[in-house]
Amino acid sequence: MRENKFFPAVKTCAVAVLFPLIIYLLDILVRFQYLKILDSKGLSNFCISLLYETLFYTFIFWLISLLPRWRKQAVIAFVVIVAFIQLIVYGHYFYFGVLPNNYSINYLFDHFHDTMTLTVESLRKLYLLIFAALTATHFFAASFSLRKIESISKRNGITLGVCFVVFTLFMNNNVRFQPASYSFTPATLFSLKYVLQERFFGEKFLIQNGYIQRKFELKTVGKVKASYNVLLIISESVRGSHLHYNGYDRQTSPFIDSMISVGKVIPFKHHFSNSVSTQFSVPMILSGNYTIEKLNQPYIYDYIKNWTNATTFFFSSQSMRTDNIDLVFNTSLDKFVCQETSGKPKFNDRGINDHDLLPDISAYLDGLKGKKFFGVIQLNNTHYPYNPSKPIYEKFKPCPPASLNRYDNTIYEQDDLLKSYFEMMQKKKLFDSTIIIFTSDHGEGFVEHGHSGHLQTLYNEDIEVPFWIHLPSNFPEEQKKLLLAAAGKTTSHISIFPTLLEVYGLLDSTKLNLYPSGQSLFHLSKDESIPVVGLDMIDTKAIVAGNFKYIYTKKDNIERDELFDMENDPKELVNIWEKASAETQQRFKSLLKKWEAHRTAFTSRDKPI
Repeated sequence: MRENKFFPAVKTCAVAVLFPLIIYLLDILVRFQYLKILDSKGLSNFCISLLYETLFYTFIFWLISLLPRWRKQAVIAFVVIVAFIQLIVYGHYFYFGVLPNNYSINYLFDHFHDTMTLTVESLRKLYLLIFAALTATHFFAASFSLRKIESISKRNGITLGVCFVVFTLFMNNNVRFQPASYSFTPATLFSLKYVLQERFFGEKFLIQNGYIQRKFELKTVGKVKASYNVLLIISESVRGSHLHYNGYDRQTSPFIDSMISVGKVIPFKHHFSNSVSTQFSVPMILSGNYTIEKLNQPYIYDYIKNWTNATTFFFSSQSMRTDNIDLVFNTSLDKFVCQETSGKPKFNDRGINDHDLLPDISAYLDGLKGKKFFGVIQLNNTHYPYNPSKPIYEKFKPCPPASLNRYDNTIYEQDDLLKSYFEMMQKKKLFDSTIIIFTSDHGEGFVEHGHSGHLQTLYNEDIEVPFWIHLPSNFPEEQKKLLLAAAGKTTSHISIFPTLLEVYGLLDSTKLNLYPSGQSLFHLSKDESIPVVGLDMIDTKAIVAGNFKYIYTKKDNIERDELFDMENDPKELVNIWEKASAETQQRFKSLLKKWEAHRTAFTSRDKPI
C-alpha cells in the first residue's frame, strides 16, 4: 500500500511557517478594530502580507541555518530584535492609533534624545513582562521552524531568496500608499525603507506622512458666549473658474448665483488654495498654518470647543479611518462622522454620496435644541471620476467618464445640494444666525497645461478655488463692509482660520499655541502675498501677489521660473519671466525665500525656529 505523503507534507509546511504565522496572527489580534473596517482592497493587502511574512522569515531562518556555529545565539538575537520592534511598533499604535510611518520614524532620527527620554519615562514592568513573553514565544516557534527549514537545499534556498526580492520589488509602491493595511512586517520594513531612501537619496514619500493622532494642550481661558453658528463647507477638487458667478459661460451654479444677486452671499473672486493636495490644504484651512507638516497644534474647532460655549462637529462624506486620516481631524469634537462610521454605502472610491449625509446633519442639528454650534462639512462627489448621483444632474452632454462635461455636472449637482442646506437651515430658523463659508480644498486640471487632475502643477486650474461667505442678518455692518472690501482682493485658505477666530473674539497671540500664517479678512493688507506649495508629485512652489503669479519648479535637477500676468493672461499661457526686470525677479525670489523659510521653520515641536 502506497504511503500517503500529503498529511506529513502539510505538517512539515505548517511547522516551517509557524514563526511567521504567529507574527501574523498577533497582528490580527492587536489591530482587529482597525482591520475590521478595511474595504476589499485593504483586506487583500492584509492577506497578501502573510505571503510576505512567510517569505521573509523563512529566508532569514534559512540563512541562519547555514551557520555552522552560533546558530542558537543567532536565533536568540533575532527573536529579541523582533520582540523589541514589536513592542515599539504596537506601543506606537496604541498611543497614536496608527503603525509607525514616515513622520514618526523621521522624528526618531531627528530627535533621538527626546525619543529615548520619552521611552525611558514610559517604561513599566508590564512592558518588560510582555517583552519576555514575546521573546520566549518567538524563540520556541523559531526553533521549531528552523528544524524544518534547515533541510532546504542550497539551490532551493537561493530560489527562496530570489522570490523574496521579487516580491519586495512588487510591493514597493503598493505599501507606500496604504501601509497600515499591510501586516506588521511589511508595514514596518517598508516605512523604514522609505525614510532611509528619503534621507539618504533625497526621494520624497509624503503621501502617508504624519497620519497620527494630534496631541496638544490649550491654555485655560474663560469661555466666551458664541454670537453665531458657523458652517464651514469644504468641497473637493472644484476649480473656481467653473462657477458661473466667477464668469464661467455654463450655468453650473444657478442657486448660489441667485443668492449673490440678492446679497445673501459674498463671493470672493480671486481665492487660492495654498496647496494642491487635500492632505495639506485642509489642515491649512483648519489651522491657519502654512506648512505641510501634520503639526501637533489645535485646529479652529479645538479652540472653539474649549474657549466658547459652542458645540463642535465634523461630518465628512470621505473615507478617513481606512487610512488613519480621522486621527488628524478627530480631536475635541462633540461629533465626528466619516464614510466608515456613517453606515452609508460607498458612492465612489473617496466615500459616500454627499446627499446621504444631509439627513444625518439635519437630525444632529435638531438634537442641539438651539445650542450654538461650529461645524465642518466635507464633501466628496466632485472628486474624480466625477459621477453625478442622478440622471437629472446630467445637464451637460455627452458626459462619458472623466470628461469635462461630467465634471461640470457634479458642480451643478453640488449647487443643488447647497440649496438643500440653505433650505434646511431656513426651515430650522438657523439661516439668520449662521455664518456659512464655502470653499474647495484645491482645483482640478483638464489638460490646460498638459496634465489632468491635480498634484502636479500650480497653475490656476489647480489652485484657484471658489470661496463665498453668507452672513447672518444681524452681522455688524462695519465688519460686513470689511469683508466686502476683502472680496475684491486676492485671498487664500490661510486667512480662514484667523477670520473665524476674530468672529469669536479669540484672535489673541498671547493665548494661541501658534499664531496663524495668514491675515484675517477683516484686516487684509493690499500687498499681502500668497504662498502655494506642491510636494506630492513634483517639487514646485508659487507666490501670488496682486495680479501676478510666480512659479518655481525643480524637476530632475532642472530649475524653471515662470511669471504670469493673470489679469491680461488668465489662462497663464505666456511666461513673462525673462522679460521681467531684474528688480521684479528679485522681488518674487525674495517673497518665495521668505515664505519657504516660514514653511520649513516648523519642527516636530511645532514652534517656528
